[in-house]
Amino acid sequence: MRRENHALRTITAVMMFFIALTHYYSQFKVGDIYVLGKHLMSVGRFVIPVFVLLSGYFCYSKDGHSEANIGKKMMHIIFLIIIFKLVYLIFSSILCIAGIVDFNYVLTEFLTVSPPFEFDCYGGTMSIMTTQPIWFIYGLFLIYGLFFLLYRYKVDFKWTWIIAIPVLIAMLMVDMLPMFGVEYIGDLNIDEGIGGILYPFIIFPFFTMGYYLHKDKEKIDAKLSDRMIWIAIFGGFALMMLEMAIRPDHYNSCLYLGSFIFIMAVFIGSFRVPEGRARCRVLEYIGKYLTMWMYVFFGCANFIMRYSLQSFADNELIPEIIGPFAALLLDIAMAFAFHQFLRYMAIRKKQKIIAQKESAVVE
Repeated sequence: MRRENHALRTITAVMMFFIALTHYYSQFKVGDIYVLGKHLMSVGRFVIPVFVLLSGYFCYSKDGHSEANIGKKMMHIIFLIIIFKLVYLIFSSILCIAGIVDFNYVLTEFLTVSPPFEFDCYGGTMSIMTTQPIWFIYGLFLIYGLFFLLYRYKVDFKWTWIIAIPVLIAMLMVDMLPMFGVEYIGDLNIDEGIGGILYPFIIFPFFTMGYYLHKDKEKIDAKLSDRMIWIAIFGGFALMMLEMAIRPDHYNSCLYLGSFIFIMAVFIGSFRVPEGRARCRVLEYIGKYLTMWMYVFFGCANFIMRYSLQSFADNELIPEIIGPFAALLLDIAMAFAFHQFLRYMAIRKKQKIIAQKESAVVE
């Protein structure tokens, strides 16, 4: 029997919680640190790479069936994009009818990623976007498309390293150069210019790494001890904290070096966790069935909660501390409801097919 990686399911759920919480854009601060806002998001640059590593990891199989099914994976992403767009077309249309946003918001959100919507916050304003993270889904679709073409024309996947390694080196250099006082290359700002351009491409090297982490898992396991993995986990986390302390207002970086070390160690280490150790059925269920739909609905949940709590703007506890966690619970509820709806539709379809077969036998 194939071993189920329960630890990785739990990690996936926690990563999705992280995405939902940070994109609430909480203004709660301890000192100069936005505890649930931009500083937490800056530390958590490892979240999207974790999901990409997973996608690349499950793109490999010893018998080749995963590679042969890349086309089906692309169709699943198209289905996800269609659901994503329909959900936010309906949602933004409701906001437009209610007079919360104008028609241009609806049109722009449908045709592009998302326009910002301004919220009054402590006498100032802040912007929040409902469909901001969809860029990741488009990027993943393009990577699957590249691997599909390579598979179809029988080109070895190892050639993807020709693109992946230079992109990864460039991203790490963009992250590290400002730490040594190098802010510009010519007239181009490294963080906001080069970093902003490169950030969407972060998913390509991690997809390739995920694929080869699976393909060469036995070799990697043989070379790394548990102690080495724990040192890398704690060392990477400590480096993340150090980088945030050095650059407390830094946000536009492609990737923290500490995050890179941390996610690779956690990902590899998760496959060594005994199957019956430290299990949480709820998190495993969320990680296995709900994370994809939480990704679709979290922008909607955050928007609803943030907008509904505007009247409590003078009380930081409610909108900025309770608000993010309330939005997270709403996101989980919406994802669970949609998952149950899809299960219901699948059961109905199956029953209909069985009924048709039984009818044909009787005739």
